[in-house]
Amino acid sequence: MRLSWKSCWRGLFGNLVGLLATVFLSGAAVGEEWSFAEEIPCATAPVYGMQFQRCWSSQVRTFRIGAVRAWRMSFGDSNSESSIGFYRMIEAHGFGGMGPVSASTMVDWVRDADALKNLTAGGTNWASNVAGSGARYVTFRKTARQCIAFVRNGPLVAGQVNWILGAAFCRDSASPIPADEAQFVFDAVMVRE
Repeated sequence: MRLSWKSCWRGLFGNLVGLLATVFLSGAAVGEEWSFAEEIPCATAPVYGMQFQRCWSSQVRTFRIGAVRAWRMSFGDSNSESSIGFYRMIEAHGFGGMGPVSASTMVDWVRDADALKNLTAGGTNWASNVAGSGARYVTFRKTARQCIAFVRNGPLVAGQVNWILGAAFCRDSASPIPADEAQFVFDAVMVRE
């Protein structure tokens, strides 16, 4: 099959437009990822209420909406593990703010959040659930462990939030973690304002 120069240019132009749209819509530099290389004392982490063994902060990343930093706090023993990710707006550009995570996107957000990937990578059987209080949470499996996760948005101001917290907890268990236990964990994790 022979291609004309017009179809080659159309293909190249379409790919270039797609790449530029991705860069401008995300607002981040191409190829930049969250890096949790700076270990910090857990007592200085912006999240509390659970036991942490190790804590890290990321580099500050600049997006169209402003500058954002992320933190990862983790705990693990022979039967369980947890990871908490916290993303905070450091400096807004314009009216700024992050879009809140909705109930319909919570599973994808938990699965894709770089601050939680140390725990969520390799997870299967992802599902969205609702506790008796109405709090939404996610369930998944990781090898022989049952897992729960949730996302909490910071206060909503003009449709935007200044922080998003995500947490994932896994433990050895043949049966799913009950909703009341998910609610307990949801209530225990707090943000330092």
